[in-house]
Amino acid sequence: MSFRKPRVRSGLSFDDVLLVPQRTRAHSRRDVELSTRLTTDITLGMPLLSANTPWCTGAEMAVGMARAGGCGFVHRMQPVEEQARQVAEVKNTPADETSFPGASRDGWGRLRVGAAVGVRDEFLERARQLVDAGVDVLVIDIAHGHSTQTLAALEKLRENHPDVGLMAGNVATAEGTRDLVEAGAQAVKVGIGPGGICTTRQVAGAGVPQITAIMDCAEAAAEFDVPVVADGGVRSSGDMVKALAAGASSVMLGSMLAGVDESAALLVEQDGAKYKVTTGFVTLGVPLTLKRQRGERITRRELEEYVPEGVEASFDYLGGLDTVLTQYTGGIRSGVSYSGALDIAELHGKAEFTRVTPAGLGENRPHAVERTRQVHPDYRSDFLAEATSS
Repeated sequence: MSFRKPRVRSGLSFDDVLLVPQRTRAHSRRDVELSTRLTTDITLGMPLLSANTPWCTGAEMAVGMARAGGCGFVHRMQPVEEQARQVAEVKNTPADETSFPGASRDGWGRLRVGAAVGVRDEFLERARQLVDAGVDVLVIDIAHGHSTQTLAALEKLRENHPDVGLMAGNVATAEGTRDLVEAGAQAVKVGIGPGGICTTRQVAGAGVPQITAIMDCAEAAAEFDVPVVADGGVRSSGDMVKALAAGASSVMLGSMLAGVDESAALLVEQDGAKYKVTTGFVTLGVPLTLKRQRGERITRRELEEYVPEGVEASFDYLGGLDTVLTQYTGGIRSGVSYSGALDIAELHGKAEFTRVTPAGLGENRPHAVERTRQVHPDYRSDFLAEATSS
C-alpha cells in the first residue's frame, strides 16, 4: 500500500484580514468610481451580481440589478422555457437613460442579464433557448467546477455560441482557474463552500478559505487578462471590499440579497415579522427539483440517496433592492477610498491586508453594546418620516 502525506497550507477568510488604510485623494466616497469588468468583453457600472439560485434571481431581481448597474443571473431550477421567458422579460423591460442613467445595457440599449446552465442532459438545448432569448452571459453552474465535464461543456458552448459571454465555476485554485480559461471561460467564479446556506465544507470536507481562494484564482486569471467573480462568504459591505481587494472584479451575492422585495424567495409573515424563505431546492437538489416541477414522482430511494450540501433558510425582510444596493455600494466606495484608490483597478494594485488575531476580531465589532443593555431607538424610521414629510 502506498501513501503520500497530504500537503497542508494556511488559508485566510474574510474575518482573518483587514485592509490597511492608506493616504487617499478622495474628498468623499462619491469620488470613487465602481465600474468593473464582468467578463473579458462586458463592463458593468458597479461590481455586484445577484446569484443564480432559485431563492435569489428571477426576472424581477435581474431587472433591478441591471437598472442599478450590476447584473442578475437567472437560475436554472426551472423548465428551460420558463428560464428563457424570464431572460426575454429582462431584455424587453425598458430602462431609459433619464430614469436609470447607470444601468447595464447591451449594444442595443437593452438591460444586461445572465443565466445559468449545467453540463449534463439538456444543457445545450437550454443554452440555445437562452441565447435566442437574448442572454448576455451564460454561467456554467456546477458546485465543483474543476471537472472534465465542465471543461467539455465550456468548449462546446464556446463553439456553439462564440458571441455570448461565458462564465464558469465554481473553483478555488489557480489550476482550476487556468483550466477553465483555457477551455473558453471569459470569467471565472470563485468559491467552494463559503456560501450563506452552503454545507459543502461540513458534508464533503472540501474548500479553500475565500480570501486565499480569490487571491490564488485572480493571480492565475490575470495571466490571461480574465476577471474573476467572488461567490460566497460575504456577510457585509466590508467583506465585499475585501473580496475586490483580493483580486475579484465583481462579487456575487445570494443571502445578502435574498431578503429584498425583488428576490425569488417566498415572502412569509410570522408573529408580525416578514421573512423571505427558500422553497425546497436545497433539500431536493437540481435533478429532483426539475423532476418535481415536471410532475414526476420522486421515490424514497432517490431522496435517501441524495446528499444535500446546503440547508433551507429564512432571511430577514429587507425592503426594496435599490435601498439595499445603495448601502452596499456606499460601503464599497468607502472601503476603496480607505485603501487610497479611486476605482477597482487601482484597488487591485494598491490594496494591502493585515492579518487579524482573535483579539483583533473582537475589537472589530462595536463592543460598547456588550457593556450596557441596548434600548435601540429607531432613529432611521424617524429620520425617514421627517424626510418624507418635508
